[in-house]
Amino acid sequence: MSKLKSIIKLCLYEFKIEIHSKRVLLGYLVGIVMILKQSAGYLLYSNEIGLSVNVLEPFIIAGNNYNTVMFLVLGWLLVISEAPFVNSNSTFLMYRTQRTTWNYAMILYIMVQGIFYYAITAVSSIVISVFNGYFANIWSPAIIKLSSGGNKVNALEVYFPYPQFMRQESVFSAFIITWSLCLLYGIVLALVLYVFNLFTNQIVGAVAAFLFHFLGYELMKEGYMVIIKYSLLARSVPVLLIGSELDATLPQSYVLFALLIVILIFISGRIVKYVDFKEISRGEE
Repeated sequence: MSKLKSIIKLCLYEFKIEIHSKRVLLGYLVGIVMILKQSAGYLLYSNEIGLSVNVLEPFIIAGNNYNTVMFLVLGWLLVISEAPFVNSNSTFLMYRTQRTTWNYAMILYIMVQGIFYYAITAVSSIVISVFNGYFANIWSPAIIKLSSGGNKVNALEVYFPYPQFMRQESVFSAFIITWSLCLLYGIVLALVLYVFNLFTNQIVGAVAAFLFHFLGYELMKEGYMVIIKYSLLARSVPVLLIGSELDATLPQSYVLFALLIVILIFISGRIVKYVDFKEISRGEE
């Protein structure tokens, strides 16, 4: 119990430090702007055709758009880019606790920060939809028309050609699936960055995470269905798992993400025992 309390206290301490970081605020801003850009296009489309929307639909559309997902993750990487969050103050605290305890605290911080990041971006898309929307577990006429190829306002670049996905999933389940897969992919990517930063430096970790993300994006965007399934980013896009020909299922993707998270946590636990924290310290007060 005392170890758990220490983990929580260290996690809260990190939040107190990072909440004042311009980098974190900028990362959140990038994520919100990307979601609002896609959401605004859909809302303009609904106004153009004179139909209301379900307030959950803008995030569902954005979370299943390749380009939006690509840049939404970049905002998240900016938020946690300074992992493992070592500075002069935290180094002092680390001498008063076990390395494994500190490691679990930083992982907890990453996970909770991820929940906040994706929750706030999702809420931002809901807030701007309330003036022309409703909340119910039913697809709106606007998105039904859009899914059937009803977007004649090409300048808005709003597309959602997934009627099979909509037939299989309700609005609530589609929203939960979209949000949870975004979160799980974001956590995996953050832990990749964290693990690399433990034994290298922040630049190498950031480059590794970005290359991992970009490779997945290219496979998803340009690859054939037989190889798209090897893209973790593609596995975070529900419309590619439900009602498509992709040889991957939703349960498989959840299991894969969970397995990768466990493996990365295990690796970090081994590496942290040999890390020279003075070497990777940011030297910030």
